[in-house]
Amino acid sequence: MYGLNHRFATDLANVTPIGTRATVLVIDRDPLTLTLVEQAVAGHYEIVVAVDATEALSLVDEHRPDVVLVDMTLGASEIAMVTVTLAACDELDSTPVIMIDPDQPLNAMGLRRRIDDAIRVARRVYLGGGLRNRLAA
Repeated sequence: MYGLNHRFATDLANVTPIGTRATVLVIDRDPLTLTLVEQAVAGHYEIVVAVDATEALSLVDEHRPDVVLVDMTLGASEIAMVTVTLAACDELDSTPVIMIDPDQPLNAMGLRRRIDDAIRVARRVYLGGGLRNRLAA
């Protein structure tokens, strides 16, 4: 069952979204996890779904996600492909990538908080000149 509880979608309704609707790219092969994540963030975020790194990268240019959620079971090479590609793009180099471990319980409220926190940090980094520029300084 991938450690996700059935209250995943309903718990999220109690969290207030920040500012404008952010776009969340979810990369996961498991249909149950995708459905739960989509239900959990519906109405709070725009959701874009991909089943692998190749599909995700084809969607990145069009949708410019604010946060990327990645299933840890995708494999190191696919995860690296996504993170390296994001880091190489000036407009996306501060895009947070949140790893989801399907073997650990994940509640909706916790996921929303992680997404909101990641967006806040990324906005600060972006306004400060991007992650690459900050690391080079």
